Amino acid sequence: MITATRYHALAQINRQAKLGAEIARIQTEISTEKKVQQASDDPIAASRISELRRAQGDQVVWTRNIETAKAVASQVDTAQSNIADIFNRVKELTLAGRSESVSAADRSAIVQELTSLRTALANTMTATTPTGQSLFPTDAPLQVSVSATVRLTATAQRSEVFEGIAYAHGSGDLDYAIGAAIDAISTDDVTTRRTFADTALSDIDLASSHVTNQRAAQGVRASQLDTAAETLEEASIQLASERSSLEDTDVAAAIMKLNAKTLTLQAAQQAFAKVNSNTLFDFLR
Repeated sequence: MITATRYHALAQINRQAKLGAEIARIQTEISTEKKVQQASDDPIAASRISELRRAQGDQVVWTRNIETAKAVASQVDTAQSNIADIFNRVKELTLAGRSESVSAADRSAIVQELTSLRTALANTMTATTPTGQSLFPTDAPLQVSVSATVRLTATAQRSEVFEGIAYAHGSGDLDYAIGAAIDAISTDDVTTRRTFADTALSDIDLASSHVTNQRAAQGVRASQLDTAAETLEEASIQLASERSSLEDTDVAAAIMKLNAKTLTLQAAQQAFAKVNSNTLFDFLR
């Protein structure tokens, strides 16, 4: 009888110790809000959480890449908008300077403004990003990773944007059209000036069309970056949700479990205390 009672007591002590360990674990889960504290808690979940953590780390890098690329793309769009404005103004000035009634002083002022527009175009061509990189690189634009398999660019090569216009005389750059306008308006002879101006206006229209096409191409790049950002955001939400389901503590449920186990432990302790308060004579009766 005494031996059986001793084993019963040991079993009760072990049971209470186990309950105490379970309560301590639940308290840790509640305080840390993480139900997987170490890999041994749930090896399969821990392995998946590790994979998700790596994937989320990659997404941080890709998100940063996209944000940087979008900032560059926005700056490029502004620059191309300015180029379009330059050629709109060049056309207006060329039409004004073509007139027979325009004075020599007015033509001189027009040439001066055309020259400043030409300089503005050159400055735009060599503009840089806030980090000092060429907005329109002379080499192939840098491709940035936006996912494990997709790489995108934020801008175009300089030659693509500023060169390759099919003028009547042959291929040329944007600067040529403004130079032709300056030469035309600088001509004193009215008839010759009008002939040169008409040719220059044709070149300006071709240049403007090229600028429009390049702006459309840039719009596609910006759209691709926006799509990549949206796709990445959706994937981030899915990864976060899956990781949370595996790793995060359901605090409300954990508190209910904690209360239940605490009551069970208290009841076991009270019963154990009552049983062990009996004397040897109580057991022998």
